[in-house]
Amino acid sequence: KPHRMLYTSAYGIYPRAALPVLSVAKEDTELLRRLMKKETVRLQLEVHNDFPPVPAGERNVIAEIPGTGKDIVVVGAHFDSWDWGQGANDNGSGVAAVLEAARILRSMDIKPRATIRFVFFSGEEEGCLGSRAYLDAHKAELDRYRMFIVMDGGAQLPLGIGVKGRHDLLQPLTPLMEPLHAIGANRLLPDGEVGSDDEPFIALGIPAVELNTEPGDYDTNHHAITDTLDKVDPRALSADTAGMALAALAIANADPAPGRRLQAPEIVELLKRTNNLDEARLLRGDSWVPQ
Repeated sequence: KPHRMLYTSAYGIYPRAALPVLSVAKEDTELLRRLMKKETVRLQLEVHNDFPPVPAGERNVIAEIPGTGKDIVVVGAHFDSWDWGQGANDNGSGVAAVLEAARILRSMDIKPRATIRFVFFSGEEEGCLGSRAYLDAHKAELDRYRMFIVMDGGAQLPLGIGVKGRHDLLQPLTPLMEPLHAIGANRLLPDGEVGSDDEPFIALGIPAVELNTEPGDYDTNHHAITDTLDKVDPRALSADTAGMALAALAIANADPAPGRRLQAPEIVELLKRTNNLDEARLLRGDSWVPQ
């Protein structure tokens, strides 16, 4: 990151390994590299950290608009963030969009075909702990999930819906996304990054998509002290909110459902093709086998 900002995150093999992580600013790293070309460099680090004797408890926050059928569409975002900044874009903006989408749809007094369930997940930054706990607690209804829709890319103007390698969703979703044309977000993106609360859903074969947004300066401020409210564009956030609400309603009312839950061999093939198999194994454990 620029201007000596520090990047905060968990190590790549969390949550299995509780390894200490120290961030070094880019400019300081370049200084060390220059010094190391001339001589051996010795550093002394003073680190203040502690682990409480009892792990802290967290809760997910869940609400729903009941549907007339048995299917469920989950709309979600994570409300936890790293301690350097306010987490305004990662992922306060996603939480705001989901909350406002719920308010809008509720105010319409709609009766969707599928239940629309809104979930704020905790513990995403530590390894999708909240979404994993949610899925473990709802094992009996996983076959009823039409789709999971996540927002975790910051409040930039929406580009469209990323299907995370589920190319089988492209054709059935195309007409359903037409209402998003008004905000320029009806494009279907065949891939899209997997790396938020969508990952545990995908690892269990549930169709998961994301509202993709313009990059903007999200990566610069993400996980840094500058992730503050002044970086959130209200106009873009309004368009993101509309995109989440429209997508959720269209998928909930679709007949038939636009996707299906994948079986174990299909899940493995998808995760291999999208280079997420190892991460899925880490999330679910060494002995993980798709169910």
